[in-house]
Amino acid sequence: MNRRVLYELLAAGTLGLSGVGVVLAVAGAAFQQVLGVAAASLCAVLLLVPGLFFLAFSRRLASRDLALAHAASFAKGRDSIGIQDLADELQVPRAAALRVLQVAIQEGYLRGTFRGSDTFVAERATQREEDR
Repeated sequence: MNRRVLYELLAAGTLGLSGVGVVLAVAGAAFQQVLGVAAASLCAVLLLVPGLFFLAFSRRLASRDLALAHAASFAKGRDSIGIQDLADELQVPRAAALRVLQVAIQEGYLRGTFRGSDTFVAERATQREEDR
């Protein structure tokens, strides 16, 4: 299962339970049950914090996946790319661009080889050279 989907489900579950706590707190207030209101409010707040964390983390994973896919499509569109070219495209330092490229390869977004320390050749370009 995709980690992003897992965190979205966790966020939905915990935020849903937090909402139930709010409803119970309102019901306790309507029936003037001080202890019930306090307990339900505490549960609502305690579940809200991890729910918001899970939601933020799932959004972060989604943007990470988008950045990896963008880097992969940029690399696949050329015979070879310089790491600095990718860094300029992503508007990040060279070391960060290299790391993005390595993670994209590791997670299967991209296949290819490094030539030296500053050039990457996507598999499509590598295959064409071998076919000649």
